Amino acid sequence: MDYPIYKAVINPDMQSDVEVNFIALVDKPAIEKNFMAFQKFVEPNSGEEKDKFIPRCISYVINEGKEEAQAVAICNSIWSQHFASSRISCDYDNTLDTPKGRALAEKLIKQNNDVYIISARHDKADLMPIAKELNIPSDNVYATGSLDHKIKTIHDLNIQKHYDDNPDVIKKLPQGIGQKFTGNILKFSVNEEKRIISGAAMIADLPIYRKDDVLGEYYVIFDAASIQDIVQKFSAKGFMNNFNLFHDDKAAVSDVTIFNSFISNTDLGIHPPEGFEDCANGSWFISAKVNNDEVWQRVKSGELRGFSVEGLFNYIPMQMEAAVKKYTQEEAAALIQQILSETDFS
Repeated sequence: MDYPIYKAVINPDMQSDVEVNFIALVDKPAIEKNFMAFQKFVEPNSGEEKDKFIPRCISYVINEGKEEAQAVAICNSIWSQHFASSRISCDYDNTLDTPKGRALAEKLIKQNNDVYIISARHDKADLMPIAKELNIPSDNVYATGSLDHKIKTIHDLNIQKHYDDNPDVIKKLPQGIGQKFTGNILKFSVNEEKRIISGAAMIADLPIYRKDDVLGEYYVIFDAASIQDIVQKFSAKGFMNNFNLFHDDKAAVSDVTIFNSFISNTDLGIHPPEGFEDCANGSWFISAKVNNDEVWQRVKSGELRGFSVEGLFNYIPMQMEAAVKKYTQEEAAALIQQILSETDFS
């Protein structure tokens, strides 16, 4: 199912609190606070027939504010997705052995995909702990012994999508099957001598899967323009010392300060740091000095691994944005005038 995509934006007005105002230090980097906790959307129950589920689902979705026609379409899509199954495989090294890779596999499994582990390692036993953790059947785990045998296994199993950090594997797979994976894309690097943590705070145009009780399942992105507004306002309001732990309002920490902040723009010669080369132009990178002893120990132990921005946002459906862009300013003004002239306000 193709989920709707929303663009997240802030209000550049300095008096508005629709903004990013904190950076959280987290174990599994995510994006903004109000995307963190979501309730389970309506799904078919075990053994439930379609003619029972669809009316129940429609009622639920309408109560969430959707029109009836939209609710019908959403519920039929949910039913189809619930019973859909695609064969999707993941490499192990630098893919499934990263927090981001495990999160990806968990999401794919929850979407009822048939998930495989296909690695060039020689010993399948190396792969079984993560397979058991993710409840991936042993029959879906392959240690092929070489890249060539890995590619052949992907082909022989009729895998529809394969995630791998190795560009040579991606190149040798048919177009659309190989998916480049960067496991540490949101993880910060650590300079122990200087107590500096560096990494991506926001990645431009990165679709982030979300699910809540209002919008259902969807993706949210921050484009380059939104990130620029966010960074400019964040800096102007003096938030460079605003850090907390795990998006906890009661866990603000002192003595952690952003001293380097930039937005990548290769046209201007501003390139992403090493290891972040595949991040789109407009991504935000920061370095922070950690003088807080407790926080530093948690960084060194690996408990804190990345940055996650926190704030309030407005959401613009991408379909709506695309429609708006079809009109010039003059055309939009004329359309508004026409609507006003045809509307009875009495």
